[in-house]
Amino acid sequence: MEGFLSDAEVNKLISQIKNGDNSAWEKLYVNYERYIHERVWSRLRKLDMNNEKKTDMAEDLFMAGWQGFVSALKNYNAGKGKLLTYATWYIDGEISREMDILFNPLGLAHRPKKSNFGKNGISMSRVSLEDCDIPANTIREENDKYSINEDTPVGESFSAEQRTLQILDVLKMLTDENVSLTKEELYDILRKYRILKYNNSFIESDNTITSTLERILLELDPLEYDESNDTEYKVKYEGYKEDLLKKKINKEYSGKAPSITGFSYQHTFSNEELDCLIQMICFSDIFSKDEKTRFVKKIVGTASANYRSPFWDGDKLKFNPNAIHGRLSGRMEKDRSLFSKNAKLIQYAINNLGKIHFRFNRYTDEKKLVATSEYVHTLSPYHLVVYHDNYYCIGLKEDDKRIWHYRVDLMSDIEIIKDEDGRIIPIELCGFEGLPIFNENWDPEKYMAEHLYMAYDEPGDIRIKIKNTDYTIIHDWFGDHYDKIDEIASVDDKGNEIHYDIVKVRTSPYMIVHWAMQYGSKVEIMDEDIRIKIYDEVKKVSKEYGLL
Repeated sequence: MEGFLSDAEVNKLISQIKNGDNSAWEKLYVNYERYIHERVWSRLRKLDMNNEKKTDMAEDLFMAGWQGFVSALKNYNAGKGKLLTYATWYIDGEISREMDILFNPLGLAHRPKKSNFGKNGISMSRVSLEDCDIPANTIREENDKYSINEDTPVGESFSAEQRTLQILDVLKMLTDENVSLTKEELYDILRKYRILKYNNSFIESDNTITSTLERILLELDPLEYDESNDTEYKVKYEGYKEDLLKKKINKEYSGKAPSITGFSYQHTFSNEELDCLIQMICFSDIFSKDEKTRFVKKIVGTASANYRSPFWDGDKLKFNPNAIHGRLSGRMEKDRSLFSKNAKLIQYAINNLGKIHFRFNRYTDEKKLVATSEYVHTLSPYHLVVYHDNYYCIGLKEDDKRIWHYRVDLMSDIEIIKDEDGRIIPIELCGFEGLPIFNENWDPEKYMAEHLYMAYDEPGDIRIKIKNTDYTIIHDWFGDHYDKIDEIASVDDKGNEIHYDIVKVRTSPYMIVHWAMQYGSKVEIMDEDIRIKIYDEVKKVSKEYGLL
């Protein structure tokens, strides 16, 4: 495509990126950033709306396209053809999905052109533009698809029961704790809802809609407000804490009757609770990938159309379910809350291949988190992983060029780094096998086995002597990443024959010292240089306890 890198240039950059060439990554990043903007504006130029509205939409559409590009990078290999062709399919798909949401917030499938709708309507599930009767790539038609035509038949009226259910359906889909609808907005959306679902533009009088709304409030909400029953409200409105509806019904006002407006449906889970539930499922090691996808889809289905999660793109998990190695330990509520906030922000940065700033903390004798120093860390985050009950962010530290591991619950003041124009600063790359792009062969469990206790030092091959009945210890820490290389038989003090095996693991030479001391006589390290370190450490401990 004119003005963009050629296929040969892209393939050359990909080869360099896989070897950790950061300048090659920057070139590819800039090229596709421009390309995605062009794909977005090629769609926006065809829309019949002013430039201010187009500009407002452009950023959301760009972020959607960028998510598509990131997905393409993660799944691309040379056998799948040209990256440009492959990435464009992902980019356009995500842009179309976002436009579907922007133009059709109700998530209703458009009625077929040659079909007679009865009152049963059609499926309420959100459909992609490709599934509708108007082609997704024809933007003018796409824009018209969700507009109300003057020739839409009025049709017959709806019963009071139908009207009540329709209003509740709209409120469930479009409102939540952060988003409400005025009575006027609800009135307009209800008409669109009926046209899209029933091909019927009938709408009741303002008084009828108002009366229905008030009856819904009286039926679903407590009769009188107090702080203890706030969570019992199913539909809130502006002034519900002042019992505005009750005052209106009892005529406890002077002058004009108060207007009841600003309606919002209170879903089963708050947005924060949804975040926590989805994170718990994604980070759990007891569910398969398919189970996680199914569970998260059900949970997201309880929310309004406004809810967004960095772990879910509407159809599938954005999270890498293979990067799981442990369970969430019992933490105090404040710790879980901090972790949830941190994990969500870090995952968003990983999804968008952006750098982060943060401070690192420690606990005090007062059981409080305080910063270890005033130093602000800069990191290119690659993955979130779980290691023996603790969650870690793996990434490249700026000006260090080593892969670092930071405990997520000890991080604070996390910010995604942006330039002066508000664009996310892209991550730096290195020769790390587990880069967040082109990482299809990376094994997170093997990586964590090689970095015992999440140590930073270079892994080495280490020989360990154990009883042939004690392999559970090895498996608990190294998974399947060990090799039996020898067998030894000996006799104990009682004349009993004991069988030992020599196994080889690849892990941290520094932390294996502490690991061997942890298991005492259960394990024996066979490498002489590490045995000396263990001996020195044992002498220090013995001296501390007054044994020397």
